[in-house]
Amino acid sequence: MSPPASPPRPAGGRGRATRGSFPYRTRPSQEGILRNVTERTHRGGALLLDAPTGTGKTVAVLAPLIPHARESGHKILYLVRTHSQSAQVLAETRAIARRSGTPVLALALEGRQARCLLFESLPEMEGASAEEIGKLCADRKRATERPPAPDRTGPAPARPPGRGAKRTTLELTDLEGCPYYARLIAADLPRLADRIAQEAPDSYRFKALASAENLCPYELAKRLCREATVVVAPYVFFFHPRIRPSLLTWLGVSLDQVDLVVDEAHNLPEYLRESITLRLGLETVHRAREEVEEHGDFPLLADAPTPGGPLPQRPAVAFLAQVEEVLSEVVEEYAGEEDGLLPPGGLEDRLLAEVGGTSHDLRRMLLSLAEWGERLRDRRRQARRLPRSYAATVAEHLLSWGGVDPPEYVKAAIASPHKAVEAYALDAREPASPILGTHLSVHLSGTLAPLEEYRDTLGLPMDSGLLTVPSPFPPSHRVLRYVPDVTSRHEELQGDPEALPRLYRSLVDVLTELPVKTAAFFPSFSLLDRFLARGLSSELPRGAVMESRRMPSEQLWNLVEGFKRSPGAGLLLGVCGGRVAEGIDFPDEELESVILVGIPFPRPTARREALIRYLDHLTGRGWEYGMVAPARRALLQALGRMIRSEDDRGLGIILDRRAAQFADALPGLKPLVSVRDEVERLFLGRRRSGRPPPKVGRPHHRPEPSSSPATSRPRLSEDP
Repeated sequence: MSPPASPPRPAGGRGRATRGSFPYRTRPSQEGILRNVTERTHRGGALLLDAPTGTGKTVAVLAPLIPHARESGHKILYLVRTHSQSAQVLAETRAIARRSGTPVLALALEGRQARCLLFESLPEMEGASAEEIGKLCADRKRATERPPAPDRTGPAPARPPGRGAKRTTLELTDLEGCPYYARLIAADLPRLADRIAQEAPDSYRFKALASAENLCPYELAKRLCREATVVVAPYVFFFHPRIRPSLLTWLGVSLDQVDLVVDEAHNLPEYLRESITLRLGLETVHRAREEVEEHGDFPLLADAPTPGGPLPQRPAVAFLAQVEEVLSEVVEEYAGEEDGLLPPGGLEDRLLAEVGGTSHDLRRMLLSLAEWGERLRDRRRQARRLPRSYAATVAEHLLSWGGVDPPEYVKAAIASPHKAVEAYALDAREPASPILGTHLSVHLSGTLAPLEEYRDTLGLPMDSGLLTVPSPFPPSHRVLRYVPDVTSRHEELQGDPEALPRLYRSLVDVLTELPVKTAAFFPSFSLLDRFLARGLSSELPRGAVMESRRMPSEQLWNLVEGFKRSPGAGLLLGVCGGRVAEGIDFPDEELESVILVGIPFPRPTARREALIRYLDHLTGRGWEYGMVAPARRALLQALGRMIRSEDDRGLGIILDRRAAQFADALPGLKPLVSVRDEVERLFLGRRRSGRPPPKVGRPHHRPEPSSSPATSRPRLSEDP
């Protein structure tokens, strides 16, 4: 959270680029950021910035970049993970524009699915990929731009609705073209650009503005990009190899004219690995077989010429049934409880043995299946339906399977959460390589350290700037304690029958002593599930809320907002590394205590062990980079939710003796003696500030049972 705007003090050594543009009184930590970013605007290259929440790093990075972009003709591309981060960038851009007296056109990009007015209410579009939606959108645009034929038959052409006209829900086949794109073609873009520059709306507001005029929000943002100075976008817009060229075209610049900022950069290495990981689920194969059955079985490789004569005909349904059986057997044999590495040829050899023939025969069958699936996509596309084919997806994945090999990939069978086989990418350097082509890149996070690990993992230059900024808040406002006689260590929870009950009871005991709003973060949903199975719901205060797996964003947002608004002490359950523990701010008294139910080390899966070995080969520090660094970041992210400004106070309690290993990253960490005493000492200052201190006691005890047990039993909900 940025401090209230006030007249800035003299810029001193900050340089001409930022003089007059910084909208607040600078803090000492911000002076260092301003100085380093300004230097990068001149020399280029990468700057890695580790700065805790509350240092004002977003505005300190933007303030030098905006005048530089204007002077040089560059574009600032600010990459984010969440809507709240996007909104913060746009808010700080507005503040800089007000201070400089010059409007700054800043835009937030989102995918078509989030912004399409035509498809947004169609059940068929749920779960559609960006590629599928993009094909439909391209067809609609071409149809809109095409002049109507005098003898047209079939669906009516799209007509642009008037400004403010009520939108109606249509089936995909109701009309050709897109009415919202039709209106955009005739729109007064300079007028809209001026309005957007004055307001710098966040993503929700931008879509609302476009919707009010019945303009396509996605295409409007694209068309305004060329005039924008700051463009905020999800990671995929820059790192996807097919989307990046389009993005640069919209921006009207080459890659070396991009000033790149990566927010929450600690997530980037794993995001990049996942982006090039090849994964084929058993459910996809099953749906492919159903798809062929629905549209009519067909022979694979009928009369296909080979040196040994024609290959036998193979019904596609039978072939997919064999693929499904092989995948199921491979997962059953190698995956264990979660995952397991496949031996060389573990999938290919089993598939060949089941199907028969040579590897060449198998490839021909897959190519035949892929061709059929592509024709199905085309037919569906021509019928203005979602151009999807599960059969084509199966064939394309299996055809690619042989092209991903060690040491950059490791092949595994996956049992949870969905049965699958995957070629997991270990090397993030190749997908990160576009960063090297930009004029400059700033990578910022409150938990980016160790900076050398991030630099080496992405293959950034050795001369990259490394800047660590201390927290600007009084150390006394954050108290960190740990319970030394419990642990969430997997081996102990499995081998010691008393380990889980001790950890469970420790959590309940701590909760009963906390009279403030509290979040309890677990290392994983599986451990949270084990606590719930032991009856945790009955031990919690009435109205406690919980983040759940794959919870829709809107539902999660409503849950968190309800928790923030609820009076008095409340409890929110979530997981480290989840959207609540990393992506949402809780200022003031919205959250004053965080409990970590164990240390959030990555699960010791086969894929994680392979990554550790690969990082060890690459850097010699595999365990530190592959296990300790992710746990450290998850700890700091979760604890960082409760301190967002100078006046905030927070009590962090870690239920795990291994917390002592992270003492260097957790200043003041000590064993917990008394929750009651810590609460009284930490929040006593509220009396001086005029805020009442919390009542210390046992606020989470349930009321005595009444004549109606149903009215006294607390309820754990996912939506308040």
